[in-house]
Amino acid sequence: MPTKNIPYFISPYPSCPSTPWKLEFRVSFAGKRIRKFFASKAEAEAAAPLLIAQVRTCGTQSLAEQRRGLSLSTALNIYRQHQVTCMTGKHLQTARYVFKGLEEKFGAMPMDSITSLELEKWMRSRGTSPTTGACFYRYTRMFWRWTYKKQLIEHNTIERVDSPSAKTRLNILTPSQMKALLALDCPKWLRVAFSLCGFAGLRTEELLRMDWGAVIHDEQSIHVGKGIQKNSGGWTERYVDFTDPIKRRMEELQGNGKIVPVPFITFRRQRVAAAKAAGLKEWPANCLRHSFASYHLALHGDAGKTGHQMGHTSSAMVYRTYAQAVRKSQATEWWAI
Repeated sequence: MPTKNIPYFISPYPSCPSTPWKLEFRVSFAGKRIRKFFASKAEAEAAAPLLIAQVRTCGTQSLAEQRRGLSLSTALNIYRQHQVTCMTGKHLQTARYVFKGLEEKFGAMPMDSITSLELEKWMRSRGTSPTTGACFYRYTRMFWRWTYKKQLIEHNTIERVDSPSAKTRLNILTPSQMKALLALDCPKWLRVAFSLCGFAGLRTEELLRMDWGAVIHDEQSIHVGKGIQKNSGGWTERYVDFTDPIKRRMEELQGNGKIVPVPFITFRRQRVAAAKAAGLKEWPANCLRHSFASYHLALHGDAGKTGHQMGHTSSAMVYRTYAQAVRKSQATEWWAI
């Protein structure tokens, strides 16, 4: 039997065959008796902590609101408490930006009343760039699917929304541009970041999370561990081999603590300033990782090997998303830096 310090209890409710399990909140917790009914005991147990969080965050009125139709603002408050707190860096910043826009447009509306056409219209209104539309779609879908999975809404409307198609812009640096970046009078950690992203294919988010212990000198590899590697349904960790430019910078590639000891906003500002100092108009998005993929593929002629170094399980991802065709002579010049 549950103890009294647990604000609810779960018990059979045989009088309703379709939902034979009852979750009931104690009056001492909710101020009044509140009951919810479920098809199985497991569903009731899974829902209990979410409902407790909902009451604590939004009050008992939100449970009555849920029967009428949970508002998007209330659902977002619950989602923020359970999911957004796990996000960091650029992922967190993008989520906050997308969710702010979503709440400004639909906050007071019950989620189940929002149509797929309304969501598509809102996404189109956020900008003319297909890439921006695709970004809004991904984060909105992430929120909507979680809310439906946790049984906070009855309809998964986002599955009826057409996914915007955005062709990835392939931005790569020339060998001379990379040389110019590395020759700048800049903080050591920024020059190290250029090297590890351009010559090892690390993602910016991975680099910002990594400590110097991940650089294994005696094995000449970089360990992108669990929690560092992007969780995209494939590899959860990987070891990246030192390339020739990395081996030439062994003395510079060592230290204590974080490899990049500054927050993302500082890193981005320094990176943009470095691009201008090196003669670039701006910092091309994902240019170092795209450069690594393009020059690595041109040198080795093996998309599987390139994808393995980058943490992908499919060589098709290299061709479709990352690599740009470059001449063999350009690749030779890149890896001779």
